[in-house]
Amino acid sequence: MTELETRAAPDRLLPSGDEAGTAPEDRAFRPDVEGLRAVAVLLVVLLHAGVPGFTGGYVGVDVFFVISGFVITGVLLRERASTGRNSILAFYGRRCRRIIPAAALVIVATVFLAYALLGIGAGTSTVSDARWASIFLANFHFASFGTNYLNAQQPPSPLQNFWSLAVEEQFYLVYPALFIVLASMRTRLTTRGTLMLGLTVVAAASFAYSVIDTSANPTAAYFSPLTRAWELALGALVALATPWLRRLPRRAAAVATWAGLGAIVLATVAFGPDTLYPGAWVAVPVLGAAALIAGGAVAPALGVESVLRLAPVQALGRLSYSLYLWHWPLLVVAAEYQGRASLSVGDNLVWVAVALGASVLMYRLLEQPVRHARVLRRTPWRSIAVGLGVTAVALGVVTVRYDSAGASVAPTAGGSPGALGRAGSVQSVLHLVASSGRIRTVPADLLGAIARPQQTLSIPPGGCFAPAPVSQTPECAFGDAAGTKTMVLYGDSHAAMWFRALDNIASADHWRLVVLTKASCPAAPLSVPARGVPGRWVACDQWHRHVLERIDELRPALLVVSQAHSRLYSSKQWKDGLERLLDEVRRSAGASVVLGDVPPSRGADCLSRHVDDVQACSTSVRSARTPYDAAEQLAAEDAGARYVDLIPWFCATTCSPIIGDFSAYSIPNHVSVGYSVFLQNALATALSLSPGQR
Repeated sequence: MTELETRAAPDRLLPSGDEAGTAPEDRAFRPDVEGLRAVAVLLVVLLHAGVPGFTGGYVGVDVFFVISGFVITGVLLRERASTGRNSILAFYGRRCRRIIPAAALVIVATVFLAYALLGIGAGTSTVSDARWASIFLANFHFASFGTNYLNAQQPPSPLQNFWSLAVEEQFYLVYPALFIVLASMRTRLTTRGTLMLGLTVVAAASFAYSVIDTSANPTAAYFSPLTRAWELALGALVALATPWLRRLPRRAAAVATWAGLGAIVLATVAFGPDTLYPGAWVAVPVLGAAALIAGGAVAPALGVESVLRLAPVQALGRLSYSLYLWHWPLLVVAAEYQGRASLSVGDNLVWVAVALGASVLMYRLLEQPVRHARVLRRTPWRSIAVGLGVTAVALGVVTVRYDSAGASVAPTAGGSPGALGRAGSVQSVLHLVASSGRIRTVPADLLGAIARPQQTLSIPPGGCFAPAPVSQTPECAFGDAAGTKTMVLYGDSHAAMWFRALDNIASADHWRLVVLTKASCPAAPLSVPARGVPGRWVACDQWHRHVLERIDELRPALLVVSQAHSRLYSSKQWKDGLERLLDEVRRSAGASVVLGDVPPSRGADCLSRHVDDVQACSTSVRSARTPYDAAEQLAAEDAGARYVDLIPWFCATTCSPIIGDFSAYSIPNHVSVGYSVFLQNALATALSLSPGQR
């Protein structure tokens, strides 16, 4: 028998019926840990609500990870001390009751809200996210989503907050087995010493990987369980160290708790979207959370527990899981419903209050009843069966909702059947644009296109639309393979969306077309923050250098550049960046053409909500002209390049989303493949090339 197995059996349950998530030597209930949950969720919620001063509120997730590692280890230690063994089935049964019902309810509710309020396009996109969230693989899904930022112009997923829940569940899947293996090993060390040694190795390797991978690929690192494992492992180490922590002098323990809280607060106010995260900086809030929990083992009277044990803080701690689940979907859906990237802080706080109300109801009517249901607690298999059943039901419901919303409607390429491949002259384009303001209803044969907007976007095949972590692409040669003249298409997704039209043009005029496109990385050599996560996008900087080398090797007769306008930069920065690019390629490229950006649009999602009022999705000509258009034109003129103004091909008195029998846009601010092909004659004329397929 080990020292853990020969102890007097500790209380495993609190008076509430919940598991005691502390080591056997500790208090069964830690008010400071419950209060720390409240701090963690408050940081995340206030960040998402846009409250000033909380730019680093994302560290709340890391605090949650430390708490989870501490609590789960405490549960396992108490079980082993009480029964002499650990039951993986019992562990999974408890996790199923605790996690799955509430998560499934929020997932299903979010899908229905997306369909009802945001339309078919947003609904079907949310279904895809819901499927991954339901099986707790949302972190890998959103890492892939983030590294394929074709979707960067779209609003964030209302289920993106489920990524951290997925990381925790992946930890829960692996950790009990690791705990049992380590605890069962016969070594010269005690059982606790073996566990601590094993977890120390895991923590060190994970932290090193976090530092390395964040520098190379911040988006993937942000969502990876491998970069976060050390945070959970550190919480576990604090639980294992409880016998030694209990011997700390009370004054030193009190200082540790306040220093820990101070580190979390410091990270919250000092970190921001430019912080390379998680990386090494994540150590600040993680070590802070660990110090707070460690010092609290002594329960010093002057420690931070004196604040965290207050009734309102404890109540928020109990609701932290529910509030974390509800707040983000409500904030995202509310903003997108109003056609805005985000609401005002005041409006957001109103929706946070709504989320808090939903959290109270879910906690009382679902979480607690299921968690403490006697019929489920009798055998682990019942809880596991219910968890699997609820997951299956959630998957089934969102899939049925997806099918009934129009999955059977075949998407077209942004135009009516037969429209793809038809091209218009400049005059016919201008005529259709001039009459587009009179269109009132979405043609029936376009319903498929607006239901699946991503399928109506032109994407170069064969890995030639580089995802976020990629800084190089294969040869990516199209057009006429035997062509003696080379045209290069360079830019982000706003260059890639012209691929089909330019491929047709190049083939007809016997040009070789080389595509150098990378999602969300502008053509101009400007430093770009990582998409959706803190830190700088290193791969984009590397891509800029790679492209210049390729252009120098290719010596193209024509370079076509296009890029999405970005408010991350001033119009002067935009002009200077593009002019610097054009100056650098002047010796390599025979001629350079800058395709102006398309007018800002709400995309197909708006049409899916206004099928009988198309003009509700129109925008004004005034809003179509931005300072970036003028900046690009000046940069082209100063560098001796040609500038093509695309606004007249989309706007007359207004900018309508339906032009002729085409849905002009796919996802927001991206031209549909059908309309881009219709424009290829006009585009060829602007490039002084043959029009291609007529």
